[in-house]
Amino acid sequence: MCGRDAVIRALLLLLALSGAAVHGAAAADVAGAASCERLRAYKLNGGEVASAVTSNDPQAGSYCRVSLRLRPTADSSIRSELWLPAPARWNGKFQGVGNGGLAGDIPRDTLAAGLRRGYATAATDTGHDNASGVGRFAQGHPEKIVDYGRRAIHVTAVAAQALTAAYYARKPRHRYFVGCSQGGQEALMEAQRYPADYDGIVAGDPDYNQTHHEVGAHLWVVDALYGDGGAPLGEPQARLVGAAVNRACDALDGVADGVLEDPRRCSFDPGVLQCHGANGPNCLSAAQVRTVRRLWAGPDELAGTGYYPGLERGGEAELWGGWIVARSPEENTHGALGLPFFRFFVYHDAAWNFRRFDFRVAPAQIDAQLADAIDAVDPDLRAFRQHGGKLIHYHGFSDPDIPPRASIDYHDRVVALAAARGEAPRVDGFYRLFMVPGMGHCGGGPGPNRFDMLAALERWVEQDVAPERIVATKYRDDDPQRGVSRTRPLCPYPRSAKYRGQGSTDEARNFSCQMPRQQERGPDATRR
Repeated sequence: MCGRDAVIRALLLLLALSGAAVHGAAAADVAGAASCERLRAYKLNGGEVASAVTSNDPQAGSYCRVSLRLRPTADSSIRSELWLPAPARWNGKFQGVGNGGLAGDIPRDTLAAGLRRGYATAATDTGHDNASGVGRFAQGHPEKIVDYGRRAIHVTAVAAQALTAAYYARKPRHRYFVGCSQGGQEALMEAQRYPADYDGIVAGDPDYNQTHHEVGAHLWVVDALYGDGGAPLGEPQARLVGAAVNRACDALDGVADGVLEDPRRCSFDPGVLQCHGANGPNCLSAAQVRTVRRLWAGPDELAGTGYYPGLERGGEAELWGGWIVARSPEENTHGALGLPFFRFFVYHDAAWNFRRFDFRVAPAQIDAQLADAIDAVDPDLRAFRQHGGKLIHYHGFSDPDIPPRASIDYHDRVVALAAARGEAPRVDGFYRLFMVPGMGHCGGGPGPNRFDMLAALERWVEQDVAPERIVATKYRDDDPQRGVSRTRPLCPYPRSAKYRGQGSTDEARNFSCQMPRQQERGPDATRR
């Protein structure tokens, strides 16, 4: 490259690398001026570009795959990746994507999904891997805990957006973050602590109150099943409980379809399933009845009122496998995720046993130790709103991992804080919660569980069209190739879908979003 054209390209590249935006026809002319390989020379504050190579995706074609190593502290080593579609395929936008569990790897399937939609897409391992065992990174490394809890997603957003601007010679016109589970925690952390990073955020099934979730869900479930006085449940018991819940409460929403529109209306007590005589697969032992009651009640009886909600009724037959039905604490998904947290984040003891835990005393100590690093509980979203941000929050109403009511509690606290400031009507203008009846943890379950929250968010951010309803689809056996079984509208909380009384109950068009009437109690409401 030489002569006048070379000088112009060099100047444009210099502007791009310094963060300047290039607009209009000029942007089209110089898109991709910073070739993939030349991004290796980009200077990052607190990090480096480890590699930048041209790769290929079967659906998206060639793209630039950039690997980053970020070191915001002396004990940090955050690996991140940025996938940049070819300039002709770029939609002009940036997307950050979240993690699951205790993270530790880069979610490349999610990166590929963003790439195929035309996004410049970035993700991070949050500053560690799990090569030596899940959670071990935290032992003796408080800065790595901060990286995992909140810092890695932020520094990744800053670095990846700068590199995106350099590659295309213009800044992304819109920036989005999408995550579920731990990614949902990361999403709310971005909205609360780093409100200028993104224009729109999707937070799904978030364990945003992570200290309370580790105690009040992961450890509580393990203790209820395997602790003193507990009793494990098998698949026959899960099916038994699920069928009984449906018989008692399925029709409370006006449609008997195997899905509870709002499980909070159901007060079915498992005591009616207790064996009379010998225990067997068609009844629950007295200990199993106590276990199911504890799962639904949550830990407040020991940890204090309002500490954390229990699981909701509904979907047990389809969703309790692994999360509840498991032979041992280590094989139980709550145990697999939760026990490493206590062993390496809290007690720094690989041999720690959950039976030592005191639910009356330890929760406050864990809050003091870790909440600032990993909890995203702040209901004050004013900075995000003032930035112009939009937040879509959703949660499966049959989630067997993160109690659905935790998301409702957060929504209600945001609204209450805004009301105290005289701003309540403005909350719906930038933040909406969608509860997903019959959906498990980030998917699955008997209810319609496929939907496109990102498309709804794009319309809200880019066209100022707020989502009044989002259609969810249930495929046969959850396989899109087998065809649609049912559609149903998801409604902004506290509204819910109500059958109009005419037409098929399997078609979303025959439902409207309505405010709830006074909560009804189920026919078997004896005690929780």
